[in-house]
Amino acid sequence: HKMVSDVCDEYFNSMRRKVYQTPKSYLSFIAAYKSMYNEKLSALKEKEGRVRLGLEKLEQGAKDVEKLKSVLADEQVKLEQTSRKVNDMLETVNMSKAEAKIEEERVEAIKKKCESDAVRIQKDKESCEADLAAAQPHVDKANKAIKEVKEGHISEIKKLANPSDIIKLVFDCVLILFQLPLTPVNPT
Repeated sequence: HKMVSDVCDEYFNSMRRKVYQTPKSYLSFIAAYKSMYNEKLSALKEKEGRVRLGLEKLEQGAKDVEKLKSVLADEQVKLEQTSRKVNDMLETVNMSKAEAKIEEERVEAIKKKCESDAVRIQKDKESCEADLAAAQPHVDKANKAIKEVKEGHISEIKKLANPSDIIKLVFDCVLILFQLPLTPVNPT
């Protein structure tokens, strides 16, 4: 390294022009940075996919729970009506007792099935909430970064006639986060 510096100084003394050198370690640092950036980007995309899947599961689970609640309420009403009918029938005719018993067992079986479905959906919901909780710090970090963007930053980027590819990529990611449509790119 000392020899290269001496030759650069000698060249300056003879030609009156500066010559600089770039250390190999800096070039290695740049290559490592690019590699790490690509790894982090792919990991972030994978986490985004998990968060989306978790949110879809949570939404579907909530819809299923609501449907099952209404079915359970309907079945509960039917069960109560059947029980009243059974009591009335017991008072008037003992022969109808067997038929009422069968109807009550059918309704009870439906109720048990609905309750077991509700338990299964609750487990799915808890699993989805756990996935969401794992992804939430990343979402919060991204939201914090978004809040730190100033209007001046946006104005500076708007002034660019043809922004670089990394800027386009960042704005595509922002559109994805806000679930807005992407503008198709026509190759030139």
